[in-house]
Amino acid sequence: MWQEAWLSVRWMDDDAAEFEALVTAYERRIYNLLLRMVNDPEDAADLTQETFYRAFRAFDRFRGEAQPYTWLYRIAVNLAHDHMEKRNRIRRREIDMASLETDEWGEPTGWEPVDPTPSPEQYLLQQELTERVRELIRQMPPDYREIILLREYEELSYEEIAEVLGITLEAVRSRLARARNWLRVRLAPYISQEGSE
Repeated sequence: MWQEAWLSVRWMDDDAAEFEALVTAYERRIYNLLLRMVNDPEDAADLTQETFYRAFRAFDRFRGEAQPYTWLYRIAVNLAHDHMEKRNRIRRREIDMASLETDEWGEPTGWEPVDPTPSPEQYLLQQELTERVRELIRQMPPDYREIILLREYEELSYEEIAEVLGITLEAVRSRLARARNWLRVRLAPYISQEGSE
C-alpha cells in the first residue's frame, strides 16, 4: 500500500527486502495509531506513507538501538504532532479571519464557531461504553491521547513508551495516570447512570 514512495529509490537487494519486511510487519499498526491520533482516514494514510518514507530514507542509519516498532512509532508520533499543530494553526487563522469579517456597514460581525458535537453528557446517554471511550479519546489533549493509545491500544510497555516519546519512565507513569483520570472523570456520569439502572 505504501510501497510506491520508496520503489523509485535505488537500494541494495538485502536492505530493500529487510525494509519491505518491516513495512509488512508494522504498516497496519502505524496506520491505526495515526488514525486514532488525527481522526481522519486520508490524513492517517498520508502520514503512514510519510512515516515509512522517512524511515526508508534513514534506514541505513538505523542501528537497532531501539526496537523497530518503537523507532517507527516515534517517527509517526512526531509527524502526527506536526500535522495537528499545523491543522490547529489553520483553524485559528480561519477563526481570526472570520472575526475580521464586517457587515454591509463595515461593523465587525463577531462570528463565533458553534461546536456541532453533542455535549459529553448527551453523547454518554446515546452510545455504548466502547463508543463513549473512543469519542473521549479523540477529545483528549494530544499528549494524553498518544500515551493512552500507545499503552492501551498498542500495548507497549512503559519502557517502550518512554523510548517512543523520548521521556522518562517517571514521566510515562505520571502522564498515563493523568490521562486515565481525565477519562475516568468524563466517564463518571455514564458509569453512575449504569449503576442506578
